[in-house]
Amino acid sequence: MVREINDFINTRLKPQIEWYDKKSLTNKKWTYFFNIVTIVCGAATPIFAAIDFKVLTIVFGVIVAISLGILKFCKFEEHWHNYRTTCETLKKEEISFKYRTDIYSQSSDLEQLFIERVESVISRENTLWLCTVKAGPIKEDLANKRD
Repeated sequence: MVREINDFINTRLKPQIEWYDKKSLTNKKWTYFFNIVTIVCGAATPIFAAIDFKVLTIVFGVIVAISLGILKFCKFEEHWHNYRTTCETLKKEEISFKYRTDIYSQSSDLEQLFIERVESVISRENTLWLCTVKAGPIKEDLANKRD
């Protein structure tokens, strides 16, 4: 069973950790980029308006609207947090299994439990991704009205 669990770790767990780590970093970069663009252009817009640069006021206002729209539509921040959480959870699961801590200190079938827990984390993230993607602005507005 040692060979099988090592295969699982090397062919399933480690690639998943790498994928979530990479996607987390990508979404973090896009979140920062669009937020910085929004802040800078949003701060510059009233300055241009005050000194009567109409074209720049309009351009920067449009950039702010587009930047915020992209952030809302693509949900970079939500994906960043979800992917980072999943990545760190998988890392923790691997450490717990390796050192037989937490739930693994009491289990009779460590490998089976480990595989089930890893797959559960991945499945949970897939479900969370689907919920995040399907939860568009209209659905969020309706949910807020119910509260």
